[in-house]
Amino acid sequence: MAVTNIPDNILAGRSVLRTDLTGDDLLDPKKVKADLERVLPQHARNAEQIRWLQEYHKGWHPYVQERVKRTRTDVDNKITVNHAWGFTRDIVGYFLGKPIQYTHRQGKFRRQMEAFNNVMHAESKALVDYEIAEDCSICGIGYRGMFTEDRPRNGTKLKLLRLDPLNNFVVRSSNPIKPTVYAVSFYETQGDTQNQTVIHYYVYTPTRQYHFTREGSSLVDVTGVKPELTYRDQKNINFGGGLPIQEYENNLVRMGDWETCIALMDALDCVSSDGVNDIQQAVNSVLVAMGMELTEDMFKNLSTSGLLNVKDIPPGTTPVVEFISQAMDADVGVSMREYLEATLRIIVGVPDRKTRGGGGGDTGDAVFMRDGWQDIDLVATSKEQYFIKAEREALDVMLYILSTVREVKSLTPTDIGIHFNRNKTSNLQSKAQTYQTLTSGDAPLAPVDALDMAGLTNNVPDVILRAESYAAERAEKRIAEQQAVNDGKPNSSEGGVSDAGDGDATD
Repeated sequence: MAVTNIPDNILAGRSVLRTDLTGDDLLDPKKVKADLERVLPQHARNAEQIRWLQEYHKGWHPYVQERVKRTRTDVDNKITVNHAWGFTRDIVGYFLGKPIQYTHRQGKFRRQMEAFNNVMHAESKALVDYEIAEDCSICGIGYRGMFTEDRPRNGTKLKLLRLDPLNNFVVRSSNPIKPTVYAVSFYETQGDTQNQTVIHYYVYTPTRQYHFTREGSSLVDVTGVKPELTYRDQKNINFGGGLPIQEYENNLVRMGDWETCIALMDALDCVSSDGVNDIQQAVNSVLVAMGMELTEDMFKNLSTSGLLNVKDIPPGTTPVVEFISQAMDADVGVSMREYLEATLRIIVGVPDRKTRGGGGGDTGDAVFMRDGWQDIDLVATSKEQYFIKAEREALDVMLYILSTVREVKSLTPTDIGIHFNRNKTSNLQSKAQTYQTLTSGDAPLAPVDALDMAGLTNNVPDVILRAESYAAERAEKRIAEQQAVNDGKPNSSEGGVSDAGDGDATD
């Protein structure tokens, strides 16, 4: 496992890559090449940490797995308690367990919104979102690719995919008020000879795509030595002024969800490993004989049958028959492990199953808060804002592509509402009662405001439109039924139940 053992103190989020290039500079391949050679070592530092965090997430914990035991080297268990995998699974599953919902803010262009959502479904955007959220949880950043296909296999020319943070990055302007300057994606291919590797770098600007190559490994020297690139070609592109690669940030400092707790997880690995070592050492304990001599035959009998027969005992001594064992006191280890796990979960924000209370009369939000799920909800809520920020910029590119290929039109990013579907079915009765209270009384609220405050749905405008349409249909049906009664037509029921009443029961 060729993974560098990075000290915890330098894992403090991924660096932002910046440049002084302007719009005119991006038209000159020489300036773009020089700037790419400058930022590649900076990206290499990020990539080194990203690779380390990815391997840690998969279970390679070098602190315990590479440690050297000096005493009793025959008893050296290396137990990995992979909390990192569980934290990412729980947080991302809670955050994006259900697909993101897109709606029109004012409930208009329903057909266009349906077409847009159909394209997102065809491109498995929910899965791509989940993969990007996993990258953000692990290493603090994630990347979405938005390209076009000449021969679409799923009914749309839009191509969405998750891009590996190891081989993709964006470079922002030194001026913080300006947009991202360019994006880079690279990959390896085999050269002319068997041992030769060629790295292909594609630089995307708002109007150009540049292609550079170099020989060697994709692992750039992180000491600051600039790699030498070779210019290959360029072509004009147009993504509506945006870039086909969008960066997603997990938080302000671009850190993973459990990155600050690696020392605690390493300590838990050591406690677990040493606990198993203690058990094994107690089982394989060394026999010490003081005041008596064990012959070779006696030792062989002890090793095979576990029986030691001592015939010569001092006069007046009472014969004893008992098992000799060393009791193991695990209280210290258990207390330390529980303290580390509790501290770890408090910092990460993932509740512990052991804290869930049983019985009692608590329901709804009381249980939600008592069992610690408010903590993970706060984590997911904080991630939402950063995800929405990047999603807005990605929507600009996606809608431009879809309008260009005439699959979706009349939509802009500002028209679309982005909703995360979490806990909409939890405590449903209380929410329904809240809605009923808000819409009744002497000064009722409008249904659109009551729905939003009660939290019954994320798609308030569309729900209101469907409710109004349904109410109009019911009113028309009642009028038709009443008109039929007034015209003297016979009822469909002979039991004295009118058509109107029957209609009310079935609607």
